[in-house]
Amino acid sequence: MTIHRVTLFIIPKEEDIDFLLTQYRTLRQEALRNGAPYIESVIAGRALPDERSRGYTLVAKTTFRNLDDMNFYDKECAAHKRFKELAGPRRTGDILTVYYEDAVSA
Repeated sequence: MTIHRVTLFIIPKEEDIDFLLTQYRTLRQEALRNGAPYIESVIAGRALPDERSRGYTLVAKTTFRNLDDMNFYDKECAAHKRFKELAGPRRTGDILTVYYEDAVSA
């Protein structure tokens, strides 16, 4: 069961978006479980300007092999904790996170 997690941030400053994109580039390699990388993929980028974006400026999609790995990421992963510490002061408003299992693949 593949789990896809989509997270949206409101990051007002362009330089802070650049900084967090740099952090996302290394997150997959730094996030270890039992000494091995466990995140299947990380894709992140700027949200394109559109009124439907509701102010969200940074989007990240993280893919995990299973729900257990995603829960580890949320609760125990040192690399993710570090990322949250770096992102916290750069964001405004709420973070929106949604995750789902594959139901359609075309």
